[in-house]
Amino acid sequence: MRGMKTIFATSMRFLRANPFITLSSILSVCLSISLVLTMMLFAMNAKQTVKDEVTEMFGTMDLSVGYDTADNGFIDQDFLDRLTAMEGVEETSNVLISQLALSSFGGEAPTYSLGVGTDELVKSRYHFNKEVGEGEIIINESLAKALGVGVGDELTVEGKTLSLIETFKDNTGTGVVPDILILSYDDVKRFMGGDIEATYVLVKTAAGTDNLKLATQIKGLDEGLRVELAEENPYLTANLSSLSIFIYVLSFFVLIVTSLLIISNFETFLYKYKQQFAIMRSIGATAKQLFGIIFIQSSVITATGAFLGVGLAYLSQRYVQGFLQDWMGIAVARGDFHTGTTLWVTVACAFLIQLFLLIPAIKNGKTLPLKVMQENEELSFSTKGRRVIGRALLIMSIVVLVFGKLVAVDEENQVLSVLAAATIFTLSIFVLFPLYLSPILKKGAPFLRRIAGNASYVAIRNVIPQVKKNTFVILTVSMMMIIAVFGSVMLTTIQNNEALYLKSQFPTEVVLQSRLESTSLDPFKLKESVEEKMPGSEASFISTYTGAALMEGDSRLDVTVLRGDLDGMVKQGFIDESSSDEDGVIVSEPFAKKHDLKAGDRLQLETFSNDLEDYVPLKPLKVAAIEGEFFDTDILVDWKDDTFSDAGFARMFVSGGVPGQLESLKGEFPELQVHSYGQSVKESNEMFQQRWSIFIIFLGVMLLSVTIGVFNTLLNNIHSKRKEFAILRTLSLTRKGIISVILTQVLLYILIGISLGIVVGAVISYIINIIDPGPLAIDYGIIGGIVLTMVVTTLIIFTPLAYRIGGRKLTEELNE
Repeated sequence: MRGMKTIFATSMRFLRANPFITLSSILSVCLSISLVLTMMLFAMNAKQTVKDEVTEMFGTMDLSVGYDTADNGFIDQDFLDRLTAMEGVEETSNVLISQLALSSFGGEAPTYSLGVGTDELVKSRYHFNKEVGEGEIIINESLAKALGVGVGDELTVEGKTLSLIETFKDNTGTGVVPDILILSYDDVKRFMGGDIEATYVLVKTAAGTDNLKLATQIKGLDEGLRVELAEENPYLTANLSSLSIFIYVLSFFVLIVTSLLIISNFETFLYKYKQQFAIMRSIGATAKQLFGIIFIQSSVITATGAFLGVGLAYLSQRYVQGFLQDWMGIAVARGDFHTGTTLWVTVACAFLIQLFLLIPAIKNGKTLPLKVMQENEELSFSTKGRRVIGRALLIMSIVVLVFGKLVAVDEENQVLSVLAAATIFTLSIFVLFPLYLSPILKKGAPFLRRIAGNASYVAIRNVIPQVKKNTFVILTVSMMMIIAVFGSVMLTTIQNNEALYLKSQFPTEVVLQSRLESTSLDPFKLKESVEEKMPGSEASFISTYTGAALMEGDSRLDVTVLRGDLDGMVKQGFIDESSSDEDGVIVSEPFAKKHDLKAGDRLQLETFSNDLEDYVPLKPLKVAAIEGEFFDTDILVDWKDDTFSDAGFARMFVSGGVPGQLESLKGEFPELQVHSYGQSVKESNEMFQQRWSIFIIFLGVMLLSVTIGVFNTLLNNIHSKRKEFAILRTLSLTRKGIISVILTQVLLYILIGISLGIVVGAVISYIINIIDPGPLAIDYGIIGGIVLTMVVTTLIIFTPLAYRIGGRKLTEELNE
């Protein structure tokens, strides 16, 4: 116990003797962990807000089951028994939906009506509180206001007088008709008649149930069923999921940079005190004791920084979340701190940083006294081992990249291979670069001497012996620049690709899409409704993708086929009038070139018959026209041709009019989604702005941490070389020359790190681009901004220091 106290006390004395190194390291840990926690908590609360909104909209219901109309089918007791017996179904509530005649404004108006039970499931779904019995009714507030009625008044529905017992708030976000009548289940069942037990069944599933899988199983009971999941807004869900991944990746890089930074600080610290460590070893200190001293120092720094980081994250949660909401345009109604998760993440971050700090602890703890003296004065690396490892990693990265691009078939394996290749390549450069830096500087020094003079030549010659000691300084700056270059290039490139993708998906301003993979929706009826609601508009539609086989020699080739409204496409200018031929098909240009087709040729396709368990030939199809890569299909046939009648409605393209005019279609066609190009572009830009904002915040914190840590290391280096500067002054250098030497050395470290980072970042970007080839968009503004900030800050901090050192008395400096 006493030995541990002595080791701890010795560790603390070393830390107190180097306050700036200690404080800058603690600050780096604090900032990085605080940033990780703040962004993680923001993403978690944003996700929870989306879930709360779903609960507000759908209540505790997980999915609903029913038929579009009574003509398609109805739910009877037998179906209910089968549904409730399915695994995962915890609770159900029967709902009858009808259009009942409400006596109002001197007439009778068919109104959207519900027949409900008294369970909590249906109450949470439709947001009413009282149990509605026979002869009672509940309506929405706007309808009550329009009718001029209140609780206790009477309403007449289907000729029957009902007592109004409650009104509920309007919820226009559900996509249903705004005016709703809620009656007792028995009343509505009498009005509807027949053996119908329910129009829709609300289902609450057991915890841990795969709702999508259950919905698929329910759909299998009857293909005519409509099964809807109570799910989050798909845009928000996808946005927040990818946002979380982006935050986690950036957090990992921030922790890596922080670890490199602290190792750099520790290297300076250990260089300064290796003599003392050598003396301690020579008088009997064991390797375990030295390891303990260094380990305790790093642990104190990490633990203190982590503790302060949690406190700073707590303050940020209270005071910064509002700023993040406004900046990123993400609504966050909750501000939970998630203490348990916060502590686990903090421990994980601290553990990762501490893992890196074991490197100097293990390395210096085992060193023998004489070896310590030698290592402290070694000017270069042990080249043989590093060169072999570096070259092996470089070759391995090339092999993995070639494998990922040419050998791997599965897309997931390709992505993993390319990412692995990029990571291994970065490691190989970090291993090899210090070996070649000194030779490069030696060869470049004479050239710089002719350009910048003797002072710069002296500065470079003095840098060469310090390359080994300051490797982590260069690599830390490089890592920051790699993240800056790679992150900015990828974000900008993704934004540009997204813009191109949206243009390809929106041949018109408005696109209507079915939520269901298989639908019985009549597209001609929908087209009629669209043109009625938007006079002067034009519309056309296409089906879901279906398949066929084309015989070529002895092999069958898969062919994708779409059905389309060719007449509507002609009116919208998508295809030429000559291409619209009910008896012919349109083939894509790539497909025509591949199979040597031209207008007028005949295509013999086959489809697989489940009944016969074999391919069946179709009637020959005439090639009416050849178009470009139209709707990403090989063949486009007219909708009136029933050859591929299994392909149902998928999308409708509407030109002209205002998108908002079509929102009311959801009442007539509940499964429709209305998308507009303008809204999609807006959402895409919002997503980019959110990620860009987070990226800039992370980059700013990294820049601050790197600047503090790297400048602290360089300041210590300069102070340790003051005697050398004094000797240079006794020989020939003036104060101006000393300033030139110091600034050249410091700028050289910074610029080498920046240059290496830019080059490696660009190479990694091109490697990653192999996954999805396309033009890379380089953001020169962010790169130039970081370079300018680092250079200007260097000049501001080190020019006055160099000026002071150049003006000190030589006798004091030489005796320092």
